[in-house]
Amino acid sequence: MKRYRFIFKGLVQGVGFRPFIYSFAKKYELTGFVKNTGEGVLAEFQGDITSEQITHYIITNLPKNAILEKIEFYEIELVVDEKEFCIVESQKNRISTVLPYDLGMCENCKREFYDKSHRHYHNVFISCTDCGPRYTIIEALPYDRENTSMKQFKFCSDCEREYFTPDNRRFNAQSTTCPVCGPRLFLFSFAEKKHIHGEAIELLDFVSQKILEGYIVAIKGIGGFHLVCDPYNETVVKRLFESKRREGKPLALVAQDIEVVKKYCYVNKMEEDIFSSQRCPIILFEKKTEHFSHVNSNLHTLGIMRAYTPILDYILSKTGRDFLIATSANLSGIPMIIDESDAIQKLEGICDYVLYHNRKIVRRCDDSVGFVVKGKFVLTRPGRGFAPLRLKLSLSQFVEKNILALGGHEKATVALKKEDEVIISQYLGDLDTKEYIDFYKSALSDLIFLYNLEYDYIACDFHKNYFTTSIAEDIAIKDNKRIVYVQHHIAHVFSCMLENNLERCIGFAFDGTGLGLDGNIWGSEGFIIDKSDVKRVFHLKYYPLVGGEKSIKEPVRLAYYFAYEIDKSFAEEYFANSNFLSKIVKAARLLNYPLCSSFGRIFDVVGVLLRCGEKNSFEAQIPMVLESIADKTEDGFYDFVMNFEHEIEIDIVYILQQIINDIKRKTDRSLISAKFHNTVAKIVVEVAKRLRENYNKDVVALSGGVFQNKLLLEKTVSMLEKEHFKVYFNSFFPINDGGISAGQIYYTIQLLKNC
Repeated sequence: MKRYRFIFKGLVQGVGFRPFIYSFAKKYELTGFVKNTGEGVLAEFQGDITSEQITHYIITNLPKNAILEKIEFYEIELVVDEKEFCIVESQKNRISTVLPYDLGMCENCKREFYDKSHRHYHNVFISCTDCGPRYTIIEALPYDRENTSMKQFKFCSDCEREYFTPDNRRFNAQSTTCPVCGPRLFLFSFAEKKHIHGEAIELLDFVSQKILEGYIVAIKGIGGFHLVCDPYNETVVKRLFESKRREGKPLALVAQDIEVVKKYCYVNKMEEDIFSSQRCPIILFEKKTEHFSHVNSNLHTLGIMRAYTPILDYILSKTGRDFLIATSANLSGIPMIIDESDAIQKLEGICDYVLYHNRKIVRRCDDSVGFVVKGKFVLTRPGRGFAPLRLKLSLSQFVEKNILALGGHEKATVALKKEDEVIISQYLGDLDTKEYIDFYKSALSDLIFLYNLEYDYIACDFHKNYFTTSIAEDIAIKDNKRIVYVQHHIAHVFSCMLENNLERCIGFAFDGTGLGLDGNIWGSEGFIIDKSDVKRVFHLKYYPLVGGEKSIKEPVRLAYYFAYEIDKSFAEEYFANSNFLSKIVKAARLLNYPLCSSFGRIFDVVGVLLRCGEKNSFEAQIPMVLESIADKTEDGFYDFVMNFEHEIEIDIVYILQQIINDIKRKTDRSLISAKFHNTVAKIVVEVAKRLRENYNKDVVALSGGVFQNKLLLEKTVSMLEKEHFKVYFNSFFPINDGGISAGQIYYTIQLLKNC
């Protein structure tokens, strides 16, 4: 007879870990207890068993959503006359650094939902230890029902029995509920200015019919509202685009299963596994038909997620559609709506009905978005199923001090370094409006509170005009904290280094624009990095950012400038409104426009030249079209010359001149686009080869929003690997500006380690 105390650390709360431990103890006739603590889960086992047997069983039979990172155990004294094994009340003296993320409906719950003989038949809030809301209902830690927004719903006798029965799948599942004791559905009609009454399924049947009739319904999900409508109805799709003022921006689709997706898209094994998992992100699939071109604006991908709630799954089943549109319910410039009163107040004219429930969403959390490339899922927006992102630091990455990082200005996230972990918030949006700034400030306070963070350093962007930088400076003064300024592109590369445990590399950061250390606008940067020592060694030759910030929304200005400088007669003939644009060229010679090295702006320029559009109504609209039209079988590229006077420089004008010559020769634009993509990839390879010779480094890290271009990323990685480089790119942290906060954390860590 032995007694052991075990401490389990990792994602072990909110994933059915305690019931799993209880069942194990009962199976082997052990006595003792298990409970949540601030450090994880603590259990004591007493019986005729060894610590090796306990460890082996737990490691090999983990609940599917649990992540076990560390096990501590030791033998302790026997407890006399102990009769049973039980789950005891959680210990609240310390705050855990593990928050469970929201999970979509599991297969067991789906089967019960459609089983007429089961007591959870048509329970629209069905969940268990394997699925349902977590992160968006937590008010405090540890993760117990009284610390969630479910506490207002008192158990009926049947739910209470399930919750306290050890061999039940809902044993200690905090979101357990049923139609008798759980949340209620409500339906508001804008046309009638009143609520429509009925039981849950009656309301869902009504909504399903209205969607088929061409109406738009706002539906409250786990982390916020979605606007749902019929993608087969082009009139209603056009109305949705217009009412949301998101011209051309692709709309997300929702499907019941992967077999439906395979009818319209190419699907590989990793995509199938991620789509079918409880994480339920929007995955950008390569389409194989022209269906839904009016939904995705003729792009080469369709963004599709699995129906993550019973409500969405039932409506899909009832309408008989392969897909429904399910896009975030928000107006331009404001975050996703999470409150029904806001939905009824703000969505009139955008949708026709609001279907909501009375379970409070504690924190907003949008759909996650990503794509698969080179066997990795590249996360571009952290949300449901992924947020909060959490990375365990290696021993070589660890420092004692805690750090708060405030990220950038667009696609903002907040990052915390607490003890041996880095935690990244959900997507917080572009901080251009009061509404997004308020959301950001709320999320910042929320994360610090939940993780009980006491920090020593604040890291922020080098750009002094960013809101995140100004708030960092305010906090530093108020709380007497030390501040670390991290240049935008350096932070990009360090985010990739952090997740791949790198200290030294050749780093490339390609994106739109970011303030450089020399006061110019950067965006095509190559670095040699050795711990905290960063040397800029490559960029495009500076060009004037003609039009300033207007060139981001209206890249036709910059495209005309380049075309005019290269071939005046071509520019005047090729561009319809050349009188207006010629004034811009004159202004460029008179005004002191900022100098820029951005590759993102060059993708804009090439897209304009290839008739992919003249304005970006949303970020990277023209580059997305440029990628879509590229002939993926073309392997040619344009010539370029590397200048070695100071850093390695490449003059983009020479490449654009060749593109204009191809246009004049009436070369198919799909070939020109492909050759341009190939050229950018080849630039990375040739620069990396020269840097390997000069600095004896063969590790390359790729980051920045330009590498959200799947075609470019895949080509660049393949070409680098062919030259025997070890290549890394962001997949865990967002490859775009959402990863900036993580990079700020890691740069600060390296400074502290090497100062």
